[in-house]
Amino acid sequence: MRYLILILGLSSLLFSCSGNEGETEYTVIKGATVYDGTGDAPIENSEIIIRNDKIDCIGSAGDCSIPMGSEVIDASGKFITPGMIDAHMHFFQTGFFDSRPDAMDLNETYPFPQVAAYQEKNPQRYYDTYLCSGVTGVYDVGGMSWSVGLQEEAEQNPKAPHVAAAGPLLTPVPGAPFDLPSDRVLVQLDSEETGVEMVQYMSALGSTGIKFWMLRADSEEYMNRVETAAREIEKHGNQMIAHATTLEQAKAAIRNGAKLLVHSVEDQEVDEEFIELAKEEGTIYNPTLIVGAGYMVAYRGAADIAPIPIDDPNGCVDQKTRELITTSSQFQDHPRITDGFKERLRDFDPETDMTSDLMLQNLKTLYEAGIPIVVGTDAGNPGTLHGISIFDEMEMMQKVGITPEDLIVMATKNGAMAMRRLDDFGTLERGKFGNLIMMDENPSEDISNMRSLTHVMIKGEMMEVGE
Repeated sequence: MRYLILILGLSSLLFSCSGNEGETEYTVIKGATVYDGTGDAPIENSEIIIRNDKIDCIGSAGDCSIPMGSEVIDASGKFITPGMIDAHMHFFQTGFFDSRPDAMDLNETYPFPQVAAYQEKNPQRYYDTYLCSGVTGVYDVGGMSWSVGLQEEAEQNPKAPHVAAAGPLLTPVPGAPFDLPSDRVLVQLDSEETGVEMVQYMSALGSTGIKFWMLRADSEEYMNRVETAAREIEKHGNQMIAHATTLEQAKAAIRNGAKLLVHSVEDQEVDEEFIELAKEEGTIYNPTLIVGAGYMVAYRGAADIAPIPIDDPNGCVDQKTRELITTSSQFQDHPRITDGFKERLRDFDPETDMTSDLMLQNLKTLYEAGIPIVVGTDAGNPGTLHGISIFDEMEMMQKVGITPEDLIVMATKNGAMAMRRLDDFGTLERGKFGNLIMMDENPSEDISNMRSLTHVMIKGEMMEVGE
């Protein structure tokens, strides 16, 4: 991670600092064009006053009274938005198959128990990567129970994004290869009692959401278990999250109160019934357009067909992940890489095959219908790297006709809403955390301009991004 704390003399952006010695209570950012995340018109020639870690005032020049002794940052010609939110990621996953032995078993080289232990002990490398990528909040929507503890840890860490976490998932299947005797990712919903106990336990731990991984929507017995768990979720003031990739599953999830759908409907076009259900429940839609193709990209790397790309000019990706990705071809003789599979991998085109037309069409339909949408990458899955994947996801979303202005809201305000933290961040408003990113180019003209970020502020602390 190559960002530096922005201090006097480090950046030409700073032009004055006077008054009290030691730590400055107020930071003032002047002159930038601000998109505050609400969807309102931009604030030209803005002033943002940060007191400690919160926004004290925001407006056009002259709207705020600048306190004596403030540290003042000249951001003329720059563009500012709230820090981005990745509303779908997984801390237990590395971005390669060492954390997904169900997809490609690498236990002989990377024993999964050791991988899992490392992931638990070293979240800072991902904190750094996310901040460097302009992401100041993340939602871990499924993982081991220890992920829930990261919420409080990250909140107290000035060098960490805000974290929401759901913990283990409820599922119809009997466990998975990435479960451990001492902890699980998937818990089989084998009875109504299991669902109730799971909701009680995870809610008591402080989870932000209870996730259901796939639904047997055609099974009355199974859906009775889901309904019982859903009632328990409501009782505890928690929220239901659903991995539902078919229209039938998605409708069943919403009928049971799902507040967040974390994947696209990809088997058929969404219909009016789905749209009305989503509107009535206030359900948020997270399309995750590129994660499926990420597996193909990772397999191509493992098969030594093409290196796994790392589009990372600011050096955000941590060294351990880089080493893992750049040595992927050592598995070219793995039993999973059969001759027939290699042919499929050679036929895959990363330029044209990163998502399906149906997923794009459903996203466009829901966008035009006014369903709230978030940006979530499913980072940690093979080929979808933490932090930097958010740019690829937003750029793919833009291709369906979502305006850059609306994408800014989806990547900020809506993400905070999904995390249940909109009162704290997600928009640049008085009383909220000083979480923002600064760019050289205008993100409202093309969302790819988000890649021009130069500075990130998290909890009131400004950091410079880059070499």
